[in-house]
Amino acid sequence: MEWREVDTVAFDFDVTGNTKLDTSGFTNGISSMTVAAGNLIADFVKSASSKMAELVTSSVDIGSSFETALAKVGTIADTSKVSVGDLNKQILDTSGSMGVAAADIAEAAYQAISAGQDTANAVAFAGQASKLAAAGFTSSSSAVDILTTALNAYGLSADQAIHVSDVLLTTQNLGKTSVDELSSSMGKVIPLAAAYGVTVENLSSGLAVMTANGIATAEATTYTKSMLNELGDAGSTVGKILQKQTGKSFAQLNAEGKSLGDVLQILYQSVGGSSTAFAGLWSSVEAGTGALSLASGGAEHFNDVLSQMQNSAGATETAYETMTDTFQHKVETMQTAAQNFGITLYDSLESSLSDATQWGTDCLTQLTTALSDGGPEAMLQAAGQILSDLAAGITEQLPGLMNTGVEIITQLAEDIVEATPAMLDTAAEVLGALAQGLVDNIPDLIASAAEIDRRIYRLPR
Repeated sequence: MEWREVDTVAFDFDVTGNTKLDTSGFTNGISSMTVAAGNLIADFVKSASSKMAELVTSSVDIGSSFETALAKVGTIADTSKVSVGDLNKQILDTSGSMGVAAADIAEAAYQAISAGQDTANAVAFAGQASKLAAAGFTSSSSAVDILTTALNAYGLSADQAIHVSDVLLTTQNLGKTSVDELSSSMGKVIPLAAAYGVTVENLSSGLAVMTANGIATAEATTYTKSMLNELGDAGSTVGKILQKQTGKSFAQLNAEGKSLGDVLQILYQSVGGSSTAFAGLWSSVEAGTGALSLASGGAEHFNDVLSQMQNSAGATETAYETMTDTFQHKVETMQTAAQNFGITLYDSLESSLSDATQWGTDCLTQLTTALSDGGPEAMLQAAGQILSDLAAGITEQLPGLMNTGVEIITQLAEDIVEATPAMLDTAAEVLGALAQGLVDNIPDLIASAAEIDRRIYRLPR
């Protein structure tokens, strides 16, 4: 075997290259993204702050209005039976369940108590009145008025409010009228009817028949009042006829259960059924017109209407359900829920809001005193101290206060510095402008703090 020598060749595998990547584009990209993100966050914070400011402002408006309405109830409520706090809860619960503004329920409760209703039942009464209002195309205030007038005149208890409401709704259904029209005029005749023993069902039946015959509600009420005055007068022509025919007065016939239709039928028959002679029995045109309108249909027709009045249970509830089964009512209910949220938010912030308002008042007092005692320069010095204290107080309590709040303070300070020469010449304008600036910007400061801490901070004094 022959061996050959093979030359060995050396191979250099050393590769040299620039392995450092160019990251400038990447870095610039990240930087741009950071700036964009920062701007996005800033815009978001600004938007959130603005929305929070709107929410707080709206809550203050709604909450303070309701607070005033509740305070009004508190002035006449028997708080030994129901505390103001419980009334507050009852009103908000009723408002939420019915979709009626809490301030309206509070006002209805006030009117109910003012008219003699028990504080313990006032809110429930207001709720029933609100149902009647919705079903009868009127306001809660008008509904409370007609209900309390009827209950008081007839000496009925609060639990009869539902029945009276049902009777009024049936009058609306059977006649050409509405609860709204009845509430504005029926109260004028209810006390007289009650005095003669004419039941609310009889009175309502008469109004239903008259309006169905084409007589306007206000006129029907006037005619009814004139007619009842003559029927109740023992010395009138119709009063004497009743005494002669039955041996009883109008009030006595009512007490034994005769309907208004029955009584008029007695008079109608006394003249042989002559409409002309019947109309001549009355001393006034109003009384004669009303009586003829009722008697012409006969006692049977009147008593049929009366029967429907007496068996009207559920009329209000049925009409209320119909009126509230609408998109509009659902929207109103949603709006009411939002308002009640605002009231609840206001309640949680009220203490701090009061502190903020007091602080603002104190600031204006300090500025006025400084101006009076030391002139414009002293006032400007006091203003600077107020802003300094404000900034320090915010920094101490809310280290993370957003830029919006800081910018407001900074702008106020800059405005004072820039305007100092002119301010010194016009001291009155200084005080007014600075005071208005403080007043205008306090809500923004409050809103900014609320955005972070969900509560209004306590401003330094």
